[in-house]
Amino acid sequence: MNKITYAASTILCLAACTNVVAQTDIYDILRGTTSKAPPSISIEDVQDAAASSQQAQSLAADTAIQVQPTTLREEAFKQLINQTYPLKPDQIQELHRHHDITQQAIQAPPFGPPQPVSSTLNVDLAPGGLPPVIRLATGFVTSIVFLDSTGAPWPVSDYSLGNPAGFNLKWDNKTNTLFIQSTQDHISGNLAVRLAELDTPVMISIVTGQREVDYRVDMQVPGEGPNAEAPLVDSLTVKSVSPTLLNVLDGIPPSGSIELKVAAGYGQAWSYNGKILFRTKLTLLSPAWSATVSSADGTRVYELMQTPLLLASKNGKTIKIELAGM
Repeated sequence: MNKITYAASTILCLAACTNVVAQTDIYDILRGTTSKAPPSISIEDVQDAAASSQQAQSLAADTAIQVQPTTLREEAFKQLINQTYPLKPDQIQELHRHHDITQQAIQAPPFGPPQPVSSTLNVDLAPGGLPPVIRLATGFVTSIVFLDSTGAPWPVSDYSLGNPAGFNLKWDNKTNTLFIQSTQDHISGNLAVRLAELDTPVMISIVTGQREVDYRVDMQVPGEGPNAEAPLVDSLTVKSVSPTLLNVLDGIPPSGSIELKVAAGYGQAWSYNGKILFRTKLTLLSPAWSATVSSADGTRVYELMQTPLLLASKNGKTIKIELAGM
């Protein structure tokens, strides 16, 4: 029996004896004139006291099991865990969620990501002409492709970039393509490009922070460059490209035009202002066209007279293309 069990048993026995003595007047005991004999302790009282003693021993044993003495090493280990990992796992997960939400709010553009656009622009080299405008965005690369009036690549010989701290430009020193991107938001500048065998530089305005960003821009420069392709048929050579043809080259037909049905899916055709606008990757042989424009991927747009039948070249073979819907 340990000290806790012995103390509990002693306390219960003393309480039972005190209960018995309390039933006798203390003054009668001092005078020796008790009016009634003290109550006797029955066997039931002894059994109750024994049962209470057993309960106390059981309670003391449970307490001894629960209260285990901790060593100095265990206390130091607990303190180390609390210092190294002060947060609970659920608190760490909640912290990560708040951090992710904050980073999304910081990195997201105020109006959402810009819409990508690929277009063809006509370059006006005449005095007083407005320079083409290219829209850039931070984190997006824009390619500028220079072509002549025949659609052949016009190589770049040199360039000069305004505000070089706000823009990053790459060129391989031999081709007709420039790659440019902005490094800051809400800035502007310009770009001067010198093409091979062309004395007049091509001036381009650059803006950022727009709802749309130019992914690829084909610059149609008037005239024939050093890589110009000789036409297969005699046609009128034009020095400037119609904006209508440039829109059709981008797949946008003019307002008020009527779309025609092209046999075998050889291209697209529209009837507009008494003429036919034919968009295809084939080389048109007949009839003679009055204007044409080409893109870097080989797509061409021809302006020609009204006719229900076209002759074109495909892989060196002459094919017939019927038009319907006029």
